[in-house]
Amino acid sequence: MAVAIRDVARQVVANLGLDSGYELAAQWCGQRYAELTARAKFRHLRQYSQVYLPAPINVGTSTITLDNPVVTLDSAALAACQSNQFFGWPDGFTGLFFRPQIGLTWYRIASANQQGGVGTLILETPFAQDNGFLFNQSNPPPTVQTGIPFYIIPRYVQLDPQARQLGVFVCDFMYRPLELVSEDELNRRVAPNRFLVWAYPQFVAELNSNLNLTGQPKQVEIYPWPTQSVTMHYTFWATPKILGIEDYLPPTIDPDIVRSGAMVDACNNRAGKAVRAGNLQEAQYWTNLGNQNETKFNQKVGRAIRNDMGAEDLAFTLQRNGWR
Repeated sequence: MAVAIRDVARQVVANLGLDSGYELAAQWCGQRYAELTARAKFRHLRQYSQVYLPAPINVGTSTITLDNPVVTLDSAALAACQSNQFFGWPDGFTGLFFRPQIGLTWYRIASANQQGGVGTLILETPFAQDNGFLFNQSNPPPTVQTGIPFYIIPRYVQLDPQARQLGVFVCDFMYRPLELVSEDELNRRVAPNRFLVWAYPQFVAELNSNLNLTGQPKQVEIYPWPTQSVTMHYTFWATPKILGIEDYLPPTIDPDIVRSGAMVDACNNRAGKAVRAGNLQEAQYWTNLGNQNETKFNQKVGRAIRNDMGAEDLAFTLQRNGWR
């Protein structure tokens, strides 16, 4: 049976012989729960979610200019961009990536606009000479090349805002999980230039959190980006929330563990008041009592983790495969 935070807070106040402070004790209980569940991957915080990977835009052609950030889209390409319901022309194209289909370098799009029926992409950096092989090899070579097929993709995906630690990523139609690697490993070993746009995503790498918002959500890079729209499922451990006075502890968390932690904060509060009043002997008493409860709290963390686990993953796997 789940226990309410208000009941644990009432026990904290009663155990220390205090006359008041229920709301403050409830805050300490909520904070201690968050501290406890941040020490391990608790099962009750494991969540299941999914994300949609839209197909790239690759209809029509573009006109590019060497050492210039402006890319002009033909009418078919402009129509494909305007009709794409997932990216949202033109504002939604900011932050997407552009690359000629046989090019080597991805360029982030700074902005997109349309004037007089002509669609234009402004890249964050000019189209450089490292893709010069796309131009006619005349002498002298042209600086403008038309009829260039292209890809426009996001490359990065935002996950559930609750996600704190990541688990397994799966594209169901592939019948196997993606390989979770670090961004550095993806850069150094797997695909430094991210050349492929392919039917089957293979790797997922955690990039960062979207600091343009509130530090959430996390972003991951998918490589190769799929040539068709794909649904990707994944598991994650949610950021533990600070419970309020009317919230309930999860059934797998014993209330005495949270109570021991909250008693530490209550003792520290009393010790601080005693110091301000000049009663150092009383302050020492509360400090010692707080240290004792801190030791108890730390000793109980292992029990909290074991209680939350339920069946061991390995034991569960062996049972499913006929082992006893």
